[in-house]
Amino acid sequence: MKQSILALCIVLSLGACSPNKDDPNKDEKTPPPKLFEAQRDALDKAKTVEGTQQKQDEEQRKAVEQQTQ
Repeated sequence: MKQSILALCIVLSLGACSPNKDDPNKDEKTPPPKLFEAQRDALDKAKTVEGTQQKQDEEQRKAVEQQTQ
């Protein structure tokens, strides 16, 4: 008798832990958290500024070369 009650308790406890696909509280459209988004945005902005700076440096070098000739 004790074994059947123990087995029943184990089965019920494992059944209670199984995922329920019909759970109304589960929102599958929730996007994943955006980790390090601020850092990535800052890095992208720095890369953009770097490209602009390199372009300006090249233009300045060309202007200096033209003035020295």
